[in-house]
Amino acid sequence: MNDVYTIFYSKSPLETEELGRVMGELSEGGEVFLLEGELGAGKTVLVKGIARGLGIGIQIVSPTFIIIRSYDGRLTLNHIDLYRLNSIEGLGIEEYIDDSLSVTVVEWGEKLINWMNLKEYLLVKIGIVDESSREIKMVPKGERYIKFIERIKDGRSGT
Repeated sequence: MNDVYTIFYSKSPLETEELGRVMGELSEGGEVFLLEGELGAGKTVLVKGIARGLGIGIQIVSPTFIIIRSYDGRLTLNHIDLYRLNSIEGLGIEEYIDDSLSVTVVEWGEKLINWMNLKEYLLVKIGIVDESSREIKMVPKGERYIKFIERIKDGRSGT
């Protein structure tokens, strides 16, 4: 697989959250972010930052047992966790993905690639470097997300 990708490095959970904040601020609606990484990698930390960038001021927690949580902000944040699922049948995830007035973030999102025929998304793979450092690899699928990553780079250089 010869995917185009960009790697960001984070030295702390605060830097991971800050990257998420930039992603949230740059979101315009209809974004689909698929997160991958082992337990404790920082997926939910990144989502907390995305929420902050969307103007959501309440505590964000992983929806592992609930599966889907939605939060109101400048755009609605749909936070989905597929960790415990073997299928998405009957969950209506398509409605969240197709909502142009929301940002949908899916933890364990590679499962969704296999279950749905997604045409555009941003795959975010978070790798543990050490206790606090992370390698965050962003793999865009579709022109929209190639441009989105360029905007993230511009947004981070300005902070």
